[in-house]
Amino acid sequence: MLTDAHSKTRTRLTGVLFSGNAIISTAYIAVVTVSTLVSEQITGSTSLSGIPGTLGTAGVAAGAAGLSALSLRIGRRPSFTLGFAVAMVGSVSVGFSITLASFPLLLLGMFAIGFGRSVGQLARFAAGDLRHSEHRASAISLIVWASTIGAIVGPLLIGPTSDAASAAGFDELIGPVVVGIVGFALGTAVMFLGLRPDPLTLAIVERHEDQNAEPDSLRKILDISTVRVALAAMMISQLVMALIMVMTPLFIRSNDGTLSTVGWVMMAHALGMFAIAPITGRLVDTFGPRRIIVMSVVTLAVSGLIAAAAGTAQTPVLIIGLFLLGVGWNFGFVAGSSLLQEGLPIVNRLKIQGFADSITWISGAAAAGISGLIVAGTSYMTLALIGAALSLVPLIPLYRSRVS
Repeated sequence: MLTDAHSKTRTRLTGVLFSGNAIISTAYIAVVTVSTLVSEQITGSTSLSGIPGTLGTAGVAAGAAGLSALSLRIGRRPSFTLGFAVAMVGSVSVGFSITLASFPLLLLGMFAIGFGRSVGQLARFAAGDLRHSEHRASAISLIVWASTIGAIVGPLLIGPTSDAASAAGFDELIGPVVVGIVGFALGTAVMFLGLRPDPLTLAIVERHEDQNAEPDSLRKILDISTVRVALAAMMISQLVMALIMVMTPLFIRSNDGTLSTVGWVMMAHALGMFAIAPITGRLVDTFGPRRIIVMSVVTLAVSGLIAAAAGTAQTPVLIIGLFLLGVGWNFGFVAGSSLLQEGLPIVNRLKIQGFADSITWISGAAAAGISGLIVAGTSYMTLALIGAALSLVPLIPLYRSRVS
């Protein structure tokens, strides 16, 4: 059990992780938001505009696995610093892709940015390791909540920085990319200077675990029932959220909705995903992750049914449906992340954390990829109903874990 000897140090390290995630979330959103515009400007094709985002998601999955493995060998501080530095170089690559009209440089840059963005995801596990089990979810949710800052500040910086770039004689898209370069550079400095002592070392020492211990095999860890429940909650939350969310703007526009309507609906969705995270953490700590996973299942299913009932894209219905979609994702993501660490030694946590984030992001990317095909072949209503049905999947391993 954790001691109270270094409580101030743990609080400070959690603050560093929060600050780093808020900074790079802002940087990430600023660049990713304009990446489709950069792609279209370079290639002259809208059909290729989704590829940079796909490479970014692939980068997150690769970073989650790679940086977790690296953390096991050299610690959180150097691996997190490296991840942010790679993202900074990626932002520079995106900047050069604009000036040189190079699509390969754009794709390379977006993959690198995604690689670094994975640090923001892994940081929640690092914060959870620093806390007693009864406060772990609150620590995890605090890091997740930091993304709210990026979701608000990142888009707000796009207009002013674009204007500033144009006034200085550069392509207007350079402005948001500079936000990415500066943000990831600042995040690199925050990780390098602030994560002292290394959170991983502190967690291992305070739990009196062997720093040189070897983790169990991935197969053995996956045989643990709590791990299977946690993975199902995280994967399905991401899959259902991406499946419905990605096609909602298109559904609104196809029913003659305005960009303003799209903005309101997506803002409600973002608030549901991130703004309630501190509340979710308290709920998980109070009632346990399994009950909140059940709440996630119910909320996601209801959100899918509400979205399916939107008919001709009625704004109030979609705002409620997409807000609840975000809430359901938050419940599943925070509760699953907390349950994933339950009862595992630190080395096994690192082994499973990268794998968990990789498959979670891959499932979301796959859902986003097939969502368009489902809508083209059927309808948005069918898509939402499929999402509602898939949201029930975590109940299977949850039931098996209770009867085993």
